[in-house]
Amino acid sequence: MNIIRIEVLPCVGSVHIPYLEDQLVIVIDVLRATSTMVTALANGCQSIIPVLTAEEALEKRLTLPGALLGGERQALRIEGFDLGNSPFDYAPEKVGGKRVIMTTTNGTRAIRAAAEAPAVWMASFLNLESIVHAIFRRFDEDKGLDGIVIFCAGTEERFDMPDTLCAGMLIEALGTEVELNDLGEAARILYHSAQGHLLDAVRSSQHGQRLRSLGYERDVTYCSTANILPIVPALTDGEIVWLTDI
Repeated sequence: MNIIRIEVLPCVGSVHIPYLEDQLVIVIDVLRATSTMVTALANGCQSIIPVLTAEEALEKRLTLPGALLGGERQALRIEGFDLGNSPFDYAPEKVGGKRVIMTTTNGTRAIRAAAEAPAVWMASFLNLESIVHAIFRRFDEDKGLDGIVIFCAGTEERFDMPDTLCAGMLIEALGTEVELNDLGEAARILYHSAQGHLLDAVRSSQHGQRLRSLGYERDVTYCSTANILPIVPALTDGEIVWLTDI
C-alpha cells in the first residue's frame, strides 16, 4: 500500500474545505453526533438523513411518513422532535427499522459540507477500529482515492478536543505510512499525551464539561469508549447507512 495522505481540519464552518473529488472524507463528532449515528445503526435504524435546520427536518418528514425527527440545539433536544442527540435516545425499540431525519449544531453540518466527496464515512471512538480496517481495505484496492480528509466537526466553529483526540487515535492506528498536515501531526501528539486517560481528557474538555453540567455524564463516558461497535456508517444518496460493501 502506498503512503496515505491525510489532511485534518479543526472544524468545517470557519476553514477552507479542500478539493474533495478524489478524497475519502471521515467526519468525526465524538460529542455526540457521529457517536449517536453509529449507535442508532447498531440498534437497527434503517438510515439517518442529515439536514441543516429544524425547518428542513420538518419539511423532509412530510415526504417520509413514519420517519423520526432527531437533533439538538445547545445540546438539548429540539422542541417537538422525537429524539435528541444522546446515543441513549436511539434504543432499538425506538429506532429499529426507522429512518431518522437529524439536525445537530456541528455534526450534520460537517456531513453535508463533505457531500461532494466520493466516499463519506462517520467515525467515533466507538467504531474506530472498524473505520481503520475499512481504510486499509479501500486503499489496498486502490479505488481511485488520492487521500483522506478528516473533518473534525468542532464545537460551534471552534477547535474541539474530543474530535481531535479521535483523529489522532485514527492516525496512530494507521501506522507510519502516512503523510500528515500540521494538525494531523498535532492530533497524533495530542492522542499520545492522553493515552491511558482518554476519558479524563474528554470529560475535562469544554464540550465534555458542558454536557456533564446538563446531566449527560453517561453520554460522555459512553462516547469515550473505544471499539465496541463494528460499523462503518457511510453517506449514500443523502442518507447514512451501514456500509457492508467496502
